[in-house]
Amino acid sequence: MGQVLSEGEVDALLKGVGDGEVNVETDQVDELTGVSEYDLTSQEKIIAGRLPTLDIINQMFSRLFRQSFGGMLRKAVEVNAVSTDTVKFGEFLRSLPAPNSLHIFRMEPLRGHGLMVIETKLVSSIVDTLFGGTTEKELTIAGRHFSGIELRLTRNVVLNALADLEKAWKPVHPVTTNYIRSEVNPQFAAIVPPTDIVLVIVFEVDLESTSGSITIVMPYAAIEPIMSKLKAQFQSEEQEVDHVWVDRVRTEMLQTEVEVVAELGTTEITSGKLINLKVGDTVMLGNDISDPLLIKVEGMPKVKGFPGVSRGLKAIQVTQIIKREG
Repeated sequence: MGQVLSEGEVDALLKGVGDGEVNVETDQVDELTGVSEYDLTSQEKIIAGRLPTLDIINQMFSRLFRQSFGGMLRKAVEVNAVSTDTVKFGEFLRSLPAPNSLHIFRMEPLRGHGLMVIETKLVSSIVDTLFGGTTEKELTIAGRHFSGIELRLTRNVVLNALADLEKAWKPVHPVTTNYIRSEVNPQFAAIVPPTDIVLVIVFEVDLESTSGSITIVMPYAAIEPIMSKLKAQFQSEEQEVDHVWVDRVRTEMLQTEVEVVAELGTTEITSGKLINLKVGDTVMLGNDISDPLLIKVEGMPKVKGFPGVSRGLKAIQVTQIIKREG
């Protein structure tokens, strides 16, 4: 049986812990039992392994936002997902300079709020470009607050980005984004407590000679209920990355013209009979007048039907669909 501490020893131990004289380690393993202590209230969570489906969502968002942002600026824009990390929210906020373009939003039905950060130099480049600038000279907003025009234009960019974010998430987990408000001081953009773990996704935006970053921050608690979807291997490029491509190909194929031929019949004759054919001769095709005609699409048998007239034009009434074997 282990040694029992006296009341005085317990008081001394608690005093030592409170004064910092006694070092308390919660992650050490008991040498006798092999059991390590774990604090269930701790926010020290680590996302094990990669999140392949989240990577696909980020890639899709990059493509969608590249198109919408480039259309807004009427310039060539490159958008690429460069990193996905998990950090404490307090550490992330301390890394942000002030002022900064911070935008709080929601992604229902996911819990909590998200945060989108537009790098300061990117804000100046957006304003300069929309008002006819060349972005060759990098402008800075350090030491001053954003103007009303800068705030309004940046908000429009964020609204476009949130719409693209909805589209990127839709194949995996449909969400509805809602813009809440904008902030300049990181202290007023606390979407979670400083000790909570957040997912930080950084997108690099290249605008001609200027580049900047757009960062999306999501609480770990928000995505934890759908973590199985984000880790699922079946969410491959075949299903997700090519989703937009498949829709476009389908649209183009439905508008493609094809040759449709109604075949009256076929027969075989010798080359001698072929040479001696003259106007007025009759070639027996081997079909009865009551037999349906074979209709081919690009040379492939597809349907059968009977000939007729519709609105003064020759037509075929389809009576049978030819099913492919196998």
